[in-house]
Amino acid sequence: MRTYVLELIQYRDLLFNLTLSELKLRYRNSILGFLWTILNPLFYLLILALVFSKIIRFQIENYTIFLFSGLVSWMMIQQTVIIATASIVNNQALIKKVYIPKMIFPLSNVLARFVDHAVLTMILFGFMIIYKAQFTLSLLLIPIVILMHFLFSLGLSLVFSVVYIKIRDAQQIIAIAFQALFFVTPIIYSLEVLPENYRPLFIMNPFYYFVQIFRYPVHYSSLPPQEIFLVAVLLTVVILALGFFLFYRNEKYFVFHLS
Repeated sequence: MRTYVLELIQYRDLLFNLTLSELKLRYRNSILGFLWTILNPLFYLLILALVFSKIIRFQIENYTIFLFSGLVSWMMIQQTVIIATASIVNNQALIKKVYIPKMIFPLSNVLARFVDHAVLTMILFGFMIIYKAQFTLSLLLIPIVILMHFLFSLGLSLVFSVVYIKIRDAQQIIAIAFQALFFVTPIIYSLEVLPENYRPLFIMNPFYYFVQIFRYPVHYSSLPPQEIFLVAVLLTVVILALGFFLFYRNEKYFVFHLS
């Protein structure tokens, strides 16, 4: 395992080039290009904020920041995992020709998405200024929180990329599952609006913890509760280890499943 990690480090130049290529290909022949990184979530935010703050009228202070922080956290994981799931299959021509540590491909996909998410986080900070949200020392936790999102997303991407090689319906199933999970994750609403007897079911959702650790420094101007942060750390370690283990154990068989 140690040799495998060192091998990944040796291929860091290739990782950088694949990440850069992923960013370039995504916006090739696009008029607005990189601006779609900003416009898509902002349009989504506008619709949700209009519906839930003006029509349904959720009584949440500074609701735009509450919603935006939840959306940024959710998109970091959802968008990353759905795209990285197909990373091995999409690069099968190269995999069949030369030897490359195959983990390079999902890793480059995840890194490319997190370039977008870093920009989106900066836009969120701009909204905090516009809506006069408090900037406190708790925001210093955000880089660590983003790193946790990155590692958790990478772990899930490794697991699902292995599954996708064998079951080509996996990407569509995962996308549908994320759509359902969006509504059972406290993104557009707070946990407090739910009846108390239903709250334990929502707390069992692992994405709840990642939304909360991102939202607390941004919206509540405070550090997340210790138990929520510790659960998020545990989930990150477990999912990353599981993803790394499954990928490492199965990658030598990938070529037999690619067609």
